[in-house]
Amino acid sequence: MMTLSHRADQASENSWADLSGRWFFAWRMAAACEDALREISTARMQQLEPERAEALERVTSLLREELNRWVRTGEALDMIVEHLPRKS
Repeated sequence: MMTLSHRADQASENSWADLSGRWFFAWRMAAACEDALREISTARMQQLEPERAEALERVTSLLREELNRWVRTGEALDMIVEHLPRKS
């Protein structure tokens, strides 16, 4: 009986660690996308060649999609964390 209880506690701790790691990763990826968007925006403003400016615009579009995806993931994980039972 104790072994079963001990395993359940370990699984709970591992689940929490996994969830916490995924939450941290999602928000760090969102922040990285945001930083990259700032850099590309600066580069695009300074770009004189239309073809390169267009390429940077496409990259901006892709990064915005990624940023939105990571923010949605982070927000979903926030909601899960908010509803986890508290340890007594």
